[in-house]
Amino acid sequence: MEKFLIVKDTTSKVRRFNLSGRSLDFKIKTVPEGAEPIQWVKDAIVQLVNKGTEGLAPHDMVGFSFCSKDFKNGEGWIRFQPASEITIGDIWNTISSIYQSNSKGLNTETFCFRVTSVHLPYGSGRVRKFNNFEEECGARQGIVVINNIDNLCLPRALVVAIAYINRDPEYRKIRRNIQKIQEQKTMQLLKDSNITIPETGSGIPQMQQFQEFLQGYKLTVYLYGNKGRDVIFEGEDAGKHINLLYHDDHYNVITSLTAAFACNYYCEECHIPFNNKNDHRCGGTCAACLQTPSCPKDGQNKINCEVCKRAFRGQKCFDNHKTHNICSEIRRCEKCFAIYRNTRKHTCEEVFCKTCNEHVERDHLCYMTIDKGSPKIANTLFVFYDLETMQEKKLEDGSLLHQPNLCVFVQCCDKCINEEKLYFCQKCGFRQKILTENVISTFMGHILNMRKKFKNVTVIAHNGGGFDHQFILNHILTQTDLVPELIMRGTKLVSMFLDNVRFLDSLNYFQMALSKLPKVFGLTEIRKGYFPHLFNTTDHQNYIGPIPPLETFEPDNLKCNDREALLAWYEGKVAENYIFDFKKEFVEYCVSDVDILAQACLKFRQLMIKEGNVCPFTESVTLPSACNKIFRRNFLKPNTIGLIPKGGYRQCDNQSKIATQWLLLEERDRRINITHSVKQKEARVGGVKVDGFCAETNEVFEFYGCYYHGCPKCFKHVRNTPLTDSTIETLEYRYEATLAKSSRIKELGYTVVEMWECDFRRLMTDEMLNYTESHPLTLYLPLNPRDAFYGGRTGNAKSFYKTKEGEKIKYVDFTSLYPYVNKYGKYPLGHPTVHIGEECSKLNLETTDGLIKCKILPPHLLFHPVLPVKMNNKLMFVLCRSCGESFNQEPCEHISDDERALTGTWVIDEVRKAIEKGYKILETYEIWQYIIDQYNKDTKTGGLFNEYINKFVGIKQQSSGWPYYCDTPKKKDNYIKEYFEAEGVRLDPVKIERNPGLRQLGKAVITSFWGKLGQRENQSKTSIVREPGEFYNMMTNPSININSVLPINEDALLVNWESKEEAYSPLSTVNVVLAAYTTAQARLKLYEHLERLEERVIYYDTDSIIYVSAPEQYDPPLGQFLGELTDELEDEGAGSYIKEFVSGGPKNYAYKAWSTSKECDVTVCKVKGISLTYKTSQIINFDKIMKMVLQDEETEAIPITSKLIKRTSEHNVLTINTTKLYRPNSTKRRFSTDGSSYPYGFKKHKQK
Repeated sequence: MEKFLIVKDTTSKVRRFNLSGRSLDFKIKTVPEGAEPIQWVKDAIVQLVNKGTEGLAPHDMVGFSFCSKDFKNGEGWIRFQPASEITIGDIWNTISSIYQSNSKGLNTETFCFRVTSVHLPYGSGRVRKFNNFEEECGARQGIVVINNIDNLCLPRALVVAIAYINRDPEYRKIRRNIQKIQEQKTMQLLKDSNITIPETGSGIPQMQQFQEFLQGYKLTVYLYGNKGRDVIFEGEDAGKHINLLYHDDHYNVITSLTAAFACNYYCEECHIPFNNKNDHRCGGTCAACLQTPSCPKDGQNKINCEVCKRAFRGQKCFDNHKTHNICSEIRRCEKCFAIYRNTRKHTCEEVFCKTCNEHVERDHLCYMTIDKGSPKIANTLFVFYDLETMQEKKLEDGSLLHQPNLCVFVQCCDKCINEEKLYFCQKCGFRQKILTENVISTFMGHILNMRKKFKNVTVIAHNGGGFDHQFILNHILTQTDLVPELIMRGTKLVSMFLDNVRFLDSLNYFQMALSKLPKVFGLTEIRKGYFPHLFNTTDHQNYIGPIPPLETFEPDNLKCNDREALLAWYEGKVAENYIFDFKKEFVEYCVSDVDILAQACLKFRQLMIKEGNVCPFTESVTLPSACNKIFRRNFLKPNTIGLIPKGGYRQCDNQSKIATQWLLLEERDRRINITHSVKQKEARVGGVKVDGFCAETNEVFEFYGCYYHGCPKCFKHVRNTPLTDSTIETLEYRYEATLAKSSRIKELGYTVVEMWECDFRRLMTDEMLNYTESHPLTLYLPLNPRDAFYGGRTGNAKSFYKTKEGEKIKYVDFTSLYPYVNKYGKYPLGHPTVHIGEECSKLNLETTDGLIKCKILPPHLLFHPVLPVKMNNKLMFVLCRSCGESFNQEPCEHISDDERALTGTWVIDEVRKAIEKGYKILETYEIWQYIIDQYNKDTKTGGLFNEYINKFVGIKQQSSGWPYYCDTPKKKDNYIKEYFEAEGVRLDPVKIERNPGLRQLGKAVITSFWGKLGQRENQSKTSIVREPGEFYNMMTNPSININSVLPINEDALLVNWESKEEAYSPLSTVNVVLAAYTTAQARLKLYEHLERLEERVIYYDTDSIIYVSAPEQYDPPLGQFLGELTDELEDEGAGSYIKEFVSGGPKNYAYKAWSTSKECDVTVCKVKGISLTYKTSQIINFDKIMKMVLQDEETEAIPITSKLIKRTSEHNVLTINTTKLYRPNSTKRRFSTDGSSYPYGFKKHKQK
């Protein structure tokens, strides 16, 4: 019985790419009484997978995605893998984790399961005739059809092609298989090459194998139907070319490319057919002699040079390298075989490090390097634009499609950028243009034309990544052959590069609405007004009359204050009988938006270049990346920030988790003791490091990670192509080295026990997994510094509170908490000393700085736990691991340390504080010990980021103007003196004047700096693929994982991919330890007040605290400098305070406060994920949240319906009606019915 119900079943095909898709919208049937719910759902998923993969061949590459319209984090995917390797266990684990991370608080019933399959080219025999193909072959003499009924069409085609190329006298017999000579030679080829053809026929793996065997021949396989433009396989260049034609799972021979593709000329280098000789110009440089065009590779005619020790492709290639002095410039080392330039002395085992930009020892440690560049200013064009759209076209699902009908853009170049009022520039043309017809194609035509005139073109729109640029990308995908480089997060564009054109989103620099920019940057004479977007329809384009109806301005979708301002403005227009000219108002509104954007961006750019020596728009794509460049260009000192090696600091003895699991199982099953790196240093046998060694049995244990060792089963394709993480190594080289090492160990008399990663994964059972996961030695796996990088502390300590007599609820927040830490906090320098296991016991944590991986036991009685842990997809602070994982709502009853203890990696400062509060370290696994740098307030010296923060804090302070009380020269002098004493920054009285733009710069640069240090390095990428050959190469590339494939049309795909963990290149701007130190010290700063306020704390959020204030009790002091607390209610008047507070969980609260300036109560409501417009505020507000929180029983979720702009995966933009469900969700602590709470694991000692 099927345990799911199909709601909708749709299929799709893109024949050019052999791509098929099947989308199943389904519901899980009701679990019958007595059935186990999880097993029922799991069985349903198994049935669904079987249904979705019906008819797939074993070698087809298959990817899956799982989603629901209610998933807050969007869809999740399962990477592409051969159909034969699909395991239900992997799919179930992935789907269940996707659901858990998305579905909290949701009651989702309908899901979508998508199966995307790629049929990689394989061929066997002709099953049936294709009239069109037969007719074409008959009409063109350049194609030889292979007629066979077995699965050997590829080797048969090779035999025929080789006979033709070599002018074999028996070619006619071979071609027609007279006396079965074709068959005989085919079997001989298979025997000589030792290649086995699968029953399904030959595919890319066999092409690769034949290419490697057939030295002196270049094999190229063309796809039928596109005149030779689509190539599915191409070998290395060689003297003789074998060309085959692939059509409908069958290979045929091409004897003439021009005849086969009906053209007068055909360029094999570019795969382009053309009829006029002058219509095509082809490049291509020979890798040997460096001349153009490339010399053909011919293994038989190779010539070695005795001077430079390099090999050349025949006599002409050899002569070229002599004639053009290549011989004296480039040499090969006879000892290490490295190719090097003769401009410097070559040293074996020395490599050029791209990060350090110098030659270094192979195992050296890198440092973040100083940026020696300068702002890109010359020959640059900036284009600022905005689109307006109609929403008339209604789609089947009820959504409205946005269609641009107006584009306004302003442009300026390096010649006219400082001339604000210029109308026309001799270099870049008219400053402003207004487009009303075919706006996207016309705008893109203009951009493509301007890129020919300028070296750099930067195109900017506000929220461009989420809206405006989407129309540009959709146009590129569907209307052009352009292939831009994309940086995306989901469907949102971070940036798009099209050769020398970059499309940026100003929202990545200014996290605010466009309407806020004039005030922030002090722009005058412009303001963003109101416009009835719903009135923008075909029928109203020529409207002149009374102001349109109020609902076309969508007032209920504005925040309450903004709605009141709109209503007042609208009533004024109605009262004055305002005549609304749609065309005029439409253009003026858009022009105003573009003017605001252009002026704000250009002012920001000017200030960034002046103060930071960096152009934010030509040298970066986000504000954090610009800030990182400012630091590296102006403040970074050499050899101060170490770059953590990709494999960590134990890379020489690094043992992967899965290898450790295998060794543990071997120990158990064989009942022996194996020496390996997790216990101690790796053993050496005959001078060679090995994964494991047992002295008693004389056995060596070797675990082969498939990528690192070039597994021939997992990686059948492109085995001789240099890997992305190495310019020299290939998979075949790694495999040969693995075999050579194994043979060497056996020659020494040892027994070698070997296991490939792929085989072990197939053998792994639940029992084996449970045994190894719970084994204490797995805790000794190398420390991962990213595990110490936790976010801010956010949560509610009470679900509701109403002040009693004499009490006030106060709301305070830190002034620039993270910049304060950046300036005054301690930071690690260079690279650490790594201590493992017993070595750690020799260190005194009181005097040791760095990271620690340990097992630690929290106390029972601590209202605010110290150490963060990641569990249940949340950052939590618990006193018992088991209670936290199970959300135990009762006092902790766990007795054993193992049940209660936390295991993790933390900054030692936090662990020190934890020990002070009663935590006890049970076991230490690893410590990274660093030398620390910290700012000294007395000497005003030191600090890794001190100079950077000081400069921009000073800019922010000076551009804020003089404080109101500085009305005499003496008071001004005292102000400057006090600020220097407090911050160590001497303000310049000449520069102290109000400058909103400069103040915004200073504020933005200090708050956006540190996050780039913790950036995740191996992020997914999106590529536009237009050629089947490129697509198949990506599918078979051993260095990358394909996450998802989206067809745009028959000619283009969007492929989302990421590098394998073993193959990505580390970023030279990242040190996650510094990021971990930043957030750890910020949490400790917050904790200083949490521990003193204890149970009076109501709510906290990274850099703010809401607490109950009472007479004669501790009140955190307020101040005005970095790291000091300020009153968050100050805007409501001095002495304002909260009377009632309610919280439904982290970032979900409301309060009622007394405003001294308004002399009345005001309410504030904040709920993450829900835009509290006037409309939603009628549903979710202080009273409603309080009512839901106070109800004893769990309340039903409240549906919140609103309009939302949505981007589709095809990069169309829609307006949809969406429903979110709201309910209180306080799960980070154990709450009581009276609103109070305790951390999980809290237990009061029984009174005797």
